[in-house]
Amino acid sequence: MAVKILVAPVRYVQGPGALDELGVQLTHFGIRRPLVLLGPTPAEKAAGARIAEVLTAANIEYVFTDFNGESTRREIDRVKQACLDGGHDSIVSCGGGKCIDTGRAAAAGDVFDVDKEIWFPLGAGVHCVNVPTVANNDGPTSSAAVIYNEQHALESRVLSRVTPTLVVVDTSIIAKAPVRLLVAGMGDALASFFQVDVSYRTGSPSVVTHKLSTRAARALARLNLDLLLTYGALAKAEAEAGVAGPAMEAVCEANILVSGLSFANGGVSAAHAVGAALDHVLDLMEVPQFHGEVVAFGTLCQLVMEEAKPDVLNEVFAFCKSVGLPTTLEELTLRDRSDEIVMKIAHIAAKGSQMKSMPRAYAQRDSDGYLYDPQEVFAAIKATDAYGRAFAAV
Repeated sequence: MAVKILVAPVRYVQGPGALDELGVQLTHFGIRRPLVLLGPTPAEKAAGARIAEVLTAANIEYVFTDFNGESTRREIDRVKQACLDGGHDSIVSCGGGKCIDTGRAAAAGDVFDVDKEIWFPLGAGVHCVNVPTVANNDGPTSSAAVIYNEQHALESRVLSRVTPTLVVVDTSIIAKAPVRLLVAGMGDALASFFQVDVSYRTGSPSVVTHKLSTRAARALARLNLDLLLTYGALAKAEAEAGVAGPAMEAVCEANILVSGLSFANGGVSAAHAVGAALDHVLDLMEVPQFHGEVVAFGTLCQLVMEEAKPDVLNEVFAFCKSVGLPTTLEELTLRDRSDEIVMKIAHIAAKGSQMKSMPRAYAQRDSDGYLYDPQEVFAAIKATDAYGRAFAAV
């Protein structure tokens, strides 16, 4: 029998007006002097004003610092140093994914570089508190952070030794965010069940725990898919109306909490490998796609690679169509959809470490660095695109 591990944030708080709980929740953990990293948008500034009111009422001493827009090593070091210089006991990150990645990395002590497989010191070693203002990814509940270089290209993916102390999701704030961001979050979450399922079937460990998934993690992954299929289209309608109703609550929980627990404890696979490869051709897109949008297309490719049954394909394609997630290369807004470009995407994906969990993945990288047959990935992308176009005509 194999050892299994389940990780999760220490506390998760969600609902309309949840931000009003921040002072009480910080006090519960003995946090008295947070550094608040605040994003630049009007919504984030409004949330910051509310944070100031709540923390003042709770007699918590706080300092704000503005997020500079990119999760670079320089920005992480700046926030870390501000934390240490101010004698802060925590970093509260209020904003989108890159703001939260920066705050998480700056709060961490030693971190593990997923690609180089080494530990190194990075952050201040204080409590990590996340207040997402959008529900476009599952990062807020995770110990993982993505670091970019000054040219906005991916530099490294790192894992903290500990999960966030507290995550506060105020759905009344998220309901006012752009609808496309909520839908992108559904695309990221959509991958969870299929990635956890294939990782379990192939005995592949989570990149976070380095162990196999628990039954609880697999049940959460199934719940995640069920929430999306049941409430996704309704949540989009609520978001378009700017209200946080029951469907919005369900989808925010799916996008942020359940998807985060599923990925951290269950594994990743081809969906994210193809999604990451598509990031390399963002300059060829009329409208650069969000992470969850390329991952949604990657999920469809993974299902084709796994030779999923037609009823499964139909259900997932129908869901993507119903909420507006891309199912074709045209919907990804690729200007150049030639075989040459598709093959470039396939070659990058076939080298992605996420491919390790696929049934026909190589046991080790071959002499060219591949973990999977790039021709098969190419065929899957082409088939997905063809099916997406045919599905639109049905």
